[in-house]
Amino acid sequence: MNMKRKGIIFIPSIFILFLTSCAVDTFFVNPESDTNNSLYIANKPNVTDYNVGEYFSLDGIKVIDGTSGENITSYTSSINEGYQFVNSDIGTDKEVYISKKGYKQASFKISVSDLPHLEIKSYPKQEFTVGEYFSLDGLVITCNGVEITDYTCNFKVGNRLNTSGSFTVAISKSGYWPVSYDINVYPARSLFINKLPNKTSYVVGESFTSEGLIIYDERDNVINDYQLSINEGTVLKYSGSTTVEVKKEGYRSATFEIKVEEASSTDVINRDLTIYYINDTHGSFIRNTSEDEGGMSYISTYLKNKVNANPNNSIVLSGGDMFQGGYESNETRGAIMIDAMNEIGFDAMVLGNHEFDWGEEYIKKFDESLDCPIISANTFYSYDNVTRPSWLTPYTVISRGDLKIGIIGGAKKGLGSSITGNISDNFYFPEPNQYIKQYSTYLRQSEGCDVIIAAFHDGGFEGYSGSPTIYQDLTETDPSTNRKYVDAMFFAHDHLRKQGTYNDVPYLEAACNGKNIGELTLSLTGNGVSYSVNSSHTNMIYTVSECKVSDPAIDALLTKEEYVDIISHADDLIYTFKNYYSEEDFTSVVCMAMHWFVNNNKDKFDNTTVYFASHNTGGIRDDVSVGAFTMRDLVKVFPFDNQLSIQTCTSKNINNLSSSSYYRTYQDGEIVYDSNGHTKAVSITYITEYKYAYNYQVDYKNYDYTAKDALVAYLKSGVNTSL
Repeated sequence: MNMKRKGIIFIPSIFILFLTSCAVDTFFVNPESDTNNSLYIANKPNVTDYNVGEYFSLDGIKVIDGTSGENITSYTSSINEGYQFVNSDIGTDKEVYISKKGYKQASFKISVSDLPHLEIKSYPKQEFTVGEYFSLDGLVITCNGVEITDYTCNFKVGNRLNTSGSFTVAISKSGYWPVSYDINVYPARSLFINKLPNKTSYVVGESFTSEGLIIYDERDNVINDYQLSINEGTVLKYSGSTTVEVKKEGYRSATFEIKVEEASSTDVINRDLTIYYINDTHGSFIRNTSEDEGGMSYISTYLKNKVNANPNNSIVLSGGDMFQGGYESNETRGAIMIDAMNEIGFDAMVLGNHEFDWGEEYIKKFDESLDCPIISANTFYSYDNVTRPSWLTPYTVISRGDLKIGIIGGAKKGLGSSITGNISDNFYFPEPNQYIKQYSTYLRQSEGCDVIIAAFHDGGFEGYSGSPTIYQDLTETDPSTNRKYVDAMFFAHDHLRKQGTYNDVPYLEAACNGKNIGELTLSLTGNGVSYSVNSSHTNMIYTVSECKVSDPAIDALLTKEEYVDIISHADDLIYTFKNYYSEEDFTSVVCMAMHWFVNNNKDKFDNTTVYFASHNTGGIRDDVSVGAFTMRDLVKVFPFDNQLSIQTCTSKNINNLSSSSYYRTYQDGEIVYDSNGHTKAVSITYITEYKYAYNYQVDYKNYDYTAKDALVAYLKSGVNTSL
């Protein structure tokens, strides 16, 4: 009798133990492994790193059909939803398999750890009002009684809270289990107008005054520290009714109307305004006549002479992508170009995609060092899609005598696709037109701007020719001011030379690398109070032929103490080429170099053998000529510092890479696939972190070596004597 009872207990215990081990290990067989259909994990779950005691969750996962791209919802997981992790689960890179009948399985990796826990000893402010700025003042984090100060937070200190509701603030530190707390952001309070200003009717040319205005809040408290959408003393230049907004941080705004009538004066004043423009200079500091690049020293002399001859009618503007791509600029991380821009006297610079190449910290340094603002109206952090970086402003206002000019910056919609994924994922670039229109109205009505210029880091055209139709609505009339939203448009990004008018609005782009200076002149008519554009003219200056005198102040930067050692290796020889290579053909050489570098340095890449290599053609920026190839040539041809990535690929991934017109590839012999149908390939972070990278890989891992490192090592090795 007792033996039977023991047997009854013993058998289920083994069964339970077996089921538990299956919940977390890779004991998961796909019954349809011979099918041609594949699952693909487009988005991993929100959480892939767990601590002992936490529960497994698939929240946030997106599974798609690898062929059609359709969402798959009815699948099974090798770890059950809600499974609680125990000490025996501790480990990294644990595979979780997703399966569906009729499909090859997909997988992703999780980690389970037993980390020390962060604790909140003292809480900061937890209740805010919309419009206030987030703060961690008062927060004390400890672990086992020891205070921790080098933590990170998912909310950025100093950012404005624009949305009401409850939010979770997560505090984390590498090697520790994170901790979190909640904050509440309450709707704004309200302002009310108790008494209108003494004066609400004006004549064009008069100055706005709020004298007599009395503001209360909803509790009948007098509010004195408000702001008005029209600055006190602003000269009113546009006739019609204008809405004045009364604002205070943390309060809903109030509004009132003023009316402005036309002045009776018939005096007519004519004047011109010329905007001198360069874009996509890409660090081309040195004059290079063989490439038609004028050089910053010669460009400086030309611009200084033009502006000094007519200072009240001149503006100097940059369209972005100023720093990445030339030896002197790359080696000084843009500092030498900033010195040149400050010497020339730029009035504004539009944010370009390649300003992000060295990370956000460098854009902050650009902003701190530049004497002019960096502008972009539609660049935001992606965590809320509304917070603009502190180093950026949407517009700038410039006065030239009695003329006021508003310049609004714009980024191409989705500009992040031209930025490495681990950086671009932090930013949001929506369609710019709505922001340009909003700021145009504000600048004309509230700042009294006579001229509105929109400068985009975008080519403007739907393709590579035609008209800037995507910005058509900006060339229409703003009903609030009875003026066009913009009086001129400047473009960049596609490196083309273009000039013309669209719906009577002039536009211009000045190629790239300092080859051209664009000149756009607006002819204005006014009365000494307000001006309007009545005609325009564009001109393209070829810098090599028309900028013939260097600037000693710019030349002196090459011997500046903090730069001279950094840039002293420009002429160091890397290789002597026997053949000429176009940009696209040299991309194939880079692929060979990456393939060779990984396979000859396996100890640096987890002892991985790669069978395939790929690189985007846009990453190579110039042809390679027969003869000496120096450090300066290297940066010109190959300016970017993308890390090497080892990809896990299926045959379909390899085919997608091979057939893409955007990439060049290389393989040496037959590609070997393992029992899961996977092989290893080498690429770069620009490809592996691309939002559609699921077409090219199952998984990837980045390493601390760049494709440029691989190329230099390959060339210097002499292993390929036929180049």
